[in-house]
This record gives sequence, C-alpha cells and structure tokens, in this order.
Amino acid sequence: MVLFLCFYKFSSTGIDLGKYFLGIRMDRYAHFAMFFPYPFITWLTCRYAVKNHFFARHAIVLTLLSGLLFAGLTEVCQDMFFKSRQGDVYDFLADSLSIITGTVIVSIAGPHAVQYIDSLISATKSKHQ
Repeated sequence: MVLFLCFYKFSSTGIDLGKYFLGIRMDRYAHFAMFFPYPFITWLTCRYAVKNHFFARHAIVLTLLSGLLFAGLTEVCQDMFFKSRQGDVYDFLADSLSIITGTVIVSIAGPHAVQYIDSLISATKSKHQ
C-alpha cells in the first residue's frame, strides 16, 4: 500500500497536497501517515512471525533500519522512474520521522501490548475449555 501511495499521481484526484496546515505542507502529513504503520507491522513480523532468533532479538534495529532504507528507496525510485513524481528530501524527512516515531512507540509499548493481548487470549481459551 505504501508503494502504491508513493508512486500514485494524486493530481488526477483533485486532492491538493500542496496546501499548508500549521506551516507544514499537507504532502508531509500524508507521508507521515503512509509510513506510520510500517514499524508496527515490521516489528511484529520480526518478533513473532519469522522463525529466526536473529530477527526476534534485533527486531527494533531491523525495523528502524529497514524502514529508513525503504523510505529512502521510495524517494530515489520516484526520482528515477516516474516522470509524474520526483524524490524530495523533505518527503524523506517526513517518512523518516514517521518511521522513528513508530519505532520508538513499538520499542516502549510493543512487548507489553503483545503480552497483554496474549493474556487476554489465554484467558478466553481457558474459559472455553
């Protein structure tokens, strides 16, 4: 979904991302929102879906580094392969801020949230047995 949004030409939709809100161009808010889910999904995948202890042990670092790399690559690809889009350092900064914010939230709250959800699931299973 992020790739689609990064490469889609929004000018054909009538959505004006060139307007400003609180002195920040709306395009930057869109970039922040697009990349915000990435750390949560990546961390959960590294931590619980991949059966490799390296990924589980280094989930936070892998989440941050892969997110920043992904954000950078989307900007480079926009610049190189799409005439309707161009790479932008400020878009990359918005993407990076989103990745960093999400990664910090995950590193603080992620393990506790997963543990809490696991306890709710365990309690529900034990009631039905």
